[in-house]
Amino acid sequence: MNTIDYLIKKAKNDLQNYKESTRIDNLIVAKTLYTMKDSDKVFTDMNFCLLLLENAYGFSYFQGEVDYSLSRFVNKDSLEVLEQETPIYFRVAILDGSLREKAKQRATELLKHVPDKSKVLLLGAATEIIEEATKKKCDIKILDLEKQKIGLNLSSIEIEDGHQSDLESEIQNTEYVIATGMIFVSEYIDRILDLTRKHGKHLSLFMETGSNFGPQLISRGVDKVLSESFPFYDFHGDTKYYIYQKDKK
Repeated sequence: MNTIDYLIKKAKNDLQNYKESTRIDNLIVAKTLYTMKDSDKVFTDMNFCLLLLENAYGFSYFQGEVDYSLSRFVNKDSLEVLEQETPIYFRVAILDGSLREKAKQRATELLKHVPDKSKVLLLGAATEIIEEATKKKCDIKILDLEKQKIGLNLSSIEIEDGHQSDLESEIQNTEYVIATGMIFVSEYIDRILDLTRKHGKHLSLFMETGSNFGPQLISRGVDKVLSESFPFYDFHGDTKYYIYQKDKK
């Protein structure tokens, strides 16, 4: 069973026991225009899906086109919608919304277990994580799938094309793998889990997209998950984060 199917099965059980309504009350699907520190470029690759139930919400960033036909699922029950064919980011947001505890990022906490001068592979260019790894004098390599970011330098490190990279070789030749929640909507999660297990690498995830998946991902072999609650650090409002990690034997 792949990871998304596993999460859907788990979420269905949680939704069936959820005491509040699981009706989709509000759905916000929009394009994000943003910049990155020390860059004059305005990026247009990132969109988001925010889904509200009664006293719960789920969130997913995604790339690609905004599908406004998703409006047909507003006022429908989440369990019913999960039975239908929908974009993966929409399913991730529904799954995320079925769980109540959420969390937020802090790059220092995320990399606390990484010794200074370690080799780090970052899957998904995130400025704060890059800066923290640089501060720890890590040998960091950054892979991203978004064409607008390829070749951009952050903290004097060039972002490389994930599509053109040999992912297994990159994982095999690093010590620590750090990835963002975008690996869900880009559908790389199972390959990354397989390769980090195969080569015995420590995998840590920073989750905004799918931030409620922390406990389940630990059971799937992830070593550490730092989950950030909405509103995230880049939105206005109070934020919280939760940390899930594998028990030390």
